[in-house]
Amino acid sequence: MNLMNTHKKLPVANCGLFGISEDHIENYQSLDERFVQNRSATFFFEAQGDSMEPLIIPGDVLVIDRSLEVKSGRVAIVYLDGEFLCKRLIKQDGRVILRSHNPLHRDITITDEMDFLVWGPIVAVARDMKEL
Repeated sequence: MNLMNTHKKLPVANCGLFGISEDHIENYQSLDERFVQNRSATFFFEAQGDSMEPLIIPGDVLVIDRSLEVKSGRVAIVYLDGEFLCKRLIKQDGRVILRSHNPLHRDITITDEMDFLVWGPIVAVARDMKEL
């Protein structure tokens, strides 16, 4: 699904209710209005690898807004030594630490020798649910 070009409004669903007919849908949400605040600064990445599981799984579509500041503790896309990574960015004691959600992966402490850039925070994740 191309989130940038869709103008359809999505119905709001309460996952605890069963048998709701379309007659009872009153509120609609636009994906653009909800997740794309700045079109020229919004980008999409596809997640790969298991370092952020179970929070983010391979195949998830990550929505990044580069116009927003990445605060400590936020999950973001970073550029490190030639590749883009999805990690939780921790600013602690004057250091920057990249943390995976999966405990099998170690923290990465950024040093001056590394080619490092904070690319932007993840503002949304879209997941294909056909297989579930």
